[in-house]
Amino acid sequence: MTDRAETVTVEGAADGTAPGPDPVEEAARAWWIRVASPDGAPPARDADFFAVGCTSLQAVMVTGGISEDLDEEIPVRLLLQNSRYGAFVTALRTFLATPDEAGPGRPAW
Repeated sequence: MTDRAETVTVEGAADGTAPGPDPVEEAARAWWIRVASPDGAPPARDADFFAVGCTSLQAVMVTGGISEDLDEEIPVRLLLQNSRYGAFVTALRTFLATPDEAGPGRPAW
């Protein structure tokens, strides 16, 4: 597994160059598009996962895919409780920045 702090760091280099790509945002966007955007359009910050017709099973697909991409178990509840894209990405970053107090094998719900 990767270090959570390493996963969410997107700061620029010491020489002041622009930050690199944000792996959290990239994973969330890619899986959102794959599952919730049939036309392949990137989601708007206020796009609602369930308003476009997605189901809880598809939420499991999204969080499972993000979990694989980031090598970190992402609970499906993050998407169930934060169904707007911008809120989901914020919740995802917060989750990844929080130390893992429960240890391995904690429930993904």
